[in-house]
Amino acid sequence: MQGEFNPGFRLLVLEIATSLNVSQAPVREAMERLKQEGLLISKHNKGSFVSEIKQEEIEEIYILRELIEWDAVKKSIPDLQQSDFAHLKGIYESMLQAAENDDQFQLIDLDMEFHRFFFIKSGNKTILQIWDQIHIKIKRFLSITNKIYFSDLNSIAAGHLPLIEALQSGNEEEIERLFIQHLREVWWRMNKNKKKISIWG
Repeated sequence: MQGEFNPGFRLLVLEIATSLNVSQAPVREAMERLKQEGLLISKHNKGSFVSEIKQEEIEEIYILRELIEWDAVKKSIPDLQQSDFAHLKGIYESMLQAAENDDQFQLIDLDMEFHRFFFIKSGNKTILQIWDQIHIKIKRFLSITNKIYFSDLNSIAAGHLPLIEALQSGNEEEIERLFIQHLREVWWRMNKNKKKISIWG
């Protein structure tokens, strides 16, 4: 997630186990989980490698995200309480603090927590499962694009306050406009800057 191992980097079970002073079994189990999450791939008779970040896959994930997230937000709107707004505001304030501390990875975790709230609130367990399956890849993507397309972390955190304010207004048309705009922000910046990410597969 932090980019210490570039796409294509080979991970050796024995080497990792030795460095962590553990047996090889838990390392193998951890690597299998990473493969299930799409962060590692296996190559026959060659071992395990850090997966590439493919632009086509990320584009497909974001198209899917836009569809399922707006559906989750829309279903959540009628049931939102003051306690929900307070919860979202708390996440937002924690994001501001993470940005102040220049802690990009804490900020991304909080960003994912903010958006996951709506999948939980909607009550649709199937959509929540889909979100939980794709959010790891989204986090990995954001760990790269946040550095390239945003001048500072505060602007990323600040982008969530208008969402909360729109939700409090209850204006569904405005809520939809702002959420879709928010979800498309990275793509807009990519197209505007015409800047390729250096580790695309």
